[in-house]
Amino acid sequence: MFVLARYLLMPVALIAAILFLMALHIIGTALHHQAAWQRTVATVTDVSPYSEMHANGLKTDGINVAVAYVANDAPMTWSGRGKDVGLYTAAKGDRIEFYYDPADPSSLDTAAMKGWRGGLLMLAVTGGFTAFYVWFFWLRGRRVTA
Repeated sequence: MFVLARYLLMPVALIAAILFLMALHIIGTALHHQAAWQRTVATVTDVSPYSEMHANGLKTDGINVAVAYVANDAPMTWSGRGKDVGLYTAAKGDRIEFYYDPADPSSLDTAAMKGWRGGLLMLAVTGGFTAFYVWFFWLRGRRVTA
């Protein structure tokens, strides 16, 4: 019974391990941006909503934004989809804190850590499940011989 469960749960454990690594990457990237990138305050100069229909029939709503900011003592502008820089709601005239890459000031990120609690929960659940699976089905009951 345990041998069958060991192999039936292996795909679930692999998916959990991959989700754990993805959550680590997302949280690590946001923390890196907060630590290594420069901070600036941008002013939203334009906001327009958009909707797009995907081939599978799902509709995605979002905003296109344009922001003006100062990076490396030079005035800069950026425009595009808000989700590309971590911005999901905005109004014209809003002042929003961004981080920019000093080597490429046109690369912006809010590094806002949206869903921080959910990310930690995902780390705990997927990591815990994977560790329990490995211990219960692969390591438990093994004897160390010297």
